Amino acid sequence: MKDDARFTLQLGGIVLLTAAVGLGVFLYVGSQAGVYALGVGIPLVVVGAAVVYARRERPSKAPQTSRFFEDKAESVAEQMRSLLGEYDRLDERFSDWDTSDFDDELGYALDQFADAGVEFDRGTNRFDVVGGGEVRDLERLEERVDELQSELGSSAARHVDREREVCRDAQQSLVNADLVDNVREPPTVDGENPNELLATIEEFDECVRDSLEEAVENLHAVADPNDQSGDVVERGVGTARSALDRGDYAGVADALLDTRKNLERDLSADFEAEHDALDSLLDTVTSSVVTDYVSRSLVADVEDVQHELDSIDTALELSELEGLTERATDSCTAMVDEMVAELDDRMETLAASSVPDDFYEYQAASDEAYVSRLRTADDLDEYRSEWLTAVGELAGALDAVEEEAAVATAYGEISDEIAATLRETGRVEPSDLKVKQPNAFMELYASETDGVTYEPSTPAVVADDFGETYDVDIQAGFAEGGPERTVSISLVGPSFDVSEMLETHLLDVVTFEDVPYGEYTLTVSTDEEGYVEVEREIVVDDDMEIESLLEEMALRDAVCEGVESDARDALADAASLFADRYEEAEYLSETMDLPMNDKYVPCMLTLWADDEGLTARRVDGDVLVYDGEQFASRLSNIVEHNLAEGESMSYDDIRSRYLSVPASRELIVETLRGSSVGGEVDFGKQELSK
Repeated sequence: MKDDARFTLQLGGIVLLTAAVGLGVFLYVGSQAGVYALGVGIPLVVVGAAVVYARRERPSKAPQTSRFFEDKAESVAEQMRSLLGEYDRLDERFSDWDTSDFDDELGYALDQFADAGVEFDRGTNRFDVVGGGEVRDLERLEERVDELQSELGSSAARHVDREREVCRDAQQSLVNADLVDNVREPPTVDGENPNELLATIEEFDECVRDSLEEAVENLHAVADPNDQSGDVVERGVGTARSALDRGDYAGVADALLDTRKNLERDLSADFEAEHDALDSLLDTVTSSVVTDYVSRSLVADVEDVQHELDSIDTALELSELEGLTERATDSCTAMVDEMVAELDDRMETLAASSVPDDFYEYQAASDEAYVSRLRTADDLDEYRSEWLTAVGELAGALDAVEEEAAVATAYGEISDEIAATLRETGRVEPSDLKVKQPNAFMELYASETDGVTYEPSTPAVVADDFGETYDVDIQAGFAEGGPERTVSISLVGPSFDVSEMLETHLLDVVTFEDVPYGEYTLTVSTDEEGYVEVEREIVVDDDMEIESLLEEMALRDAVCEGVESDARDALADAASLFADRYEEAEYLSETMDLPMNDKYVPCMLTLWADDEGLTARRVDGDVLVYDGEQFASRLSNIVEHNLAEGESMSYDDIRSRYLSVPASRELIVETLRGSSVGGEVDFGKQELSK
């Protein structure tokens, strides 16, 4: 800038100098010469100066234009180099990535860079600016690099998304082959950033690697018990790991599936032999008689094994098959052990019982070591043979002592039943005993008991005295006296049923003669309302006297049964009405016209009487509420002050002249008898006398 200013000042000075010369020529030489000097000299000087300036500037501007191009070229080339580096990283990591179209585009772009003066070495990923060119070409290449960057991200994202499906499919094939339990879900692809895409692929690797390790563990679980199969697994696993290192997920699955197939082939002979032997054993068990002698749970265990065996169809399940074999033999051995224990128990029962020694035959099967022989069997075929022998011999022995052992076990209880029945009826037949072998019990009882005889032709056990009978006196009636009332008495037993009726004011006695020995139900009842039926169990084993009294049921219990809760709720609204009616009439009765459900009135009146401290009782079948103390006091006053010695007064006169309560004759009589003047009065049917 300083050079330009200096040149401008110099040019201005030359122009001024030329003008001064022209003015001097005009003044001293003449006007024409001055005009030429000014009109021609000055333009010539200016043009000449411009030419000099242009020549001076050209060599200084050319070097600046070359540096700008190089800077631009290096910037765009650096972007391209970064793109190539990302591409190389992705291409190295991704397997089966189809980049043919992108490679073509990339090669064309590199050719364009070369045409623009920038050459790339793909081996080292370096570039050199080797020539000059147009800046606008570099700008177009810069735009193209951006486009290629976008295309690279899209292509890589699509590839990773496809790899995600390959990752899932590879794991699913392992799940389908029962080599792994479930698919490790790979993450979804989010965005096109190369670093993030590479990280996503790493997560895919981890999913497949975890599934691989699980499959390896399961394969070894099958192969390890069979030493000859270990090499098959190791070779296959090595192939799978190599495939994983290449990022070939499908190759991992294929290698593991091939390993599974090879392992299954190696184990098939042992598997089929074991499977057939176990199936034969189970069929033998389920078709044998053992199910009639052992607990249902052991049979169910064998059935469960058969069900699981039916679902095993591959040699890879050899270890599961061996586990089923162990379960089956354990259950079968337990069956034999249970039969042995049952036989021992029956023999011990017979030995310890009171039955004669010749009542049963000792079973040699009790001395055999069946369980020990089963546990030392060399294989399933030998086990099956030993098991069949044991079950057959034990079943025969159990059948031989079944009846005798059952009789010996229950004899104590059944003999008591026989004795009791003989006391009752003097005779016992099979229908009297609820057992499977009644004849055996009867024969054994008769052989051990004096005074009885066994008649096999009937069959029956008969007592020489033909049974026992007794007289039973029953004193029945009421806890409190009153009018004459009917009482029913019944005595019911297994083979004897009798009943009587009596009329009594208080108590009376009925006698049942020749009642057989035994247990009976005695029932005493009355048709009178308000009394609780009496029922009791008695044993008639001698002449006996029994008292059974009927108790009066509490009024509240009688009228409130099943309705007390609802009646109590209704009483909350009716209490004030009851109070008003009582104050007006000095009593309440269910015969009154009360605005409420008749179903609840008796209970409501009884509850209200309890709440108010009044008396509630039945009179002629209806609930009556009154002041009991006041009523008794008024009756006592009538006797003391209104009735002279030797005078009489009818019950109707007493009610109409002195009482507000509609009292019945029974209520008047009962109240006076319980008062202090009760001893001064004689009570007739129509009147009372003093």
